Amino acid sequence: MSRKLSISPDVSYVLGIYQCGGSHANLHLYTTSKEMVERFVKIVVMSLDTRTDFINITQEQDMTKAEVKNSKLKKLLDDALERRDQIFKYKNEYSGSYFAAMFDCNGAIDARGAFVRGMRSYDKILLERLGFHTATNAGRCYVRKSTDFIEFIKPFSIRAKSALRKR
Repeated sequence: MSRKLSISPDVSYVLGIYQCGGSHANLHLYTTSKEMVERFVKIVVMSLDTRTDFINITQEQDMTKAEVKNSKLKKLLDDALERRDQIFKYKNEYSGSYFAAMFDCNGAIDARGAFVRGMRSYDKILLERLGFHTATNAGRCYVRKSTDFIEFIKPFSIRAKSALRKR
């Protein structure tokens, strides 16, 4: 019998980071935000019971890469992503944390509104089911009614608060 990942808003945030990671070779975060790295490591250690010796943090100019090499954790994350239509079917702190992580990793706000770069089709469908209509342009998934989306993810996002102020 295989173990399931215990889902919480923090674990949902890590799932969003994992989904943004692309190839899924390992769970990793590549960012300029020290706050994101600290939050990522804290969740991985405290909520996902990962030993610190499985975590490798490297600095490349102003970017920090935090990588977790743990095949059991990877399997749990992959299995949870397969069930994300059930996990994130409601507009609550779980889906808010998941999409907040995507925004923190690959999102921004420009003149057209809030967007996430490289969002997968299935995640766009999840956003639509939550009531956030999307449009894709040049690899960017724009969320219509961006202010509503930012308000939804703001309690869980590191970057949403500052992005909204800059607008």
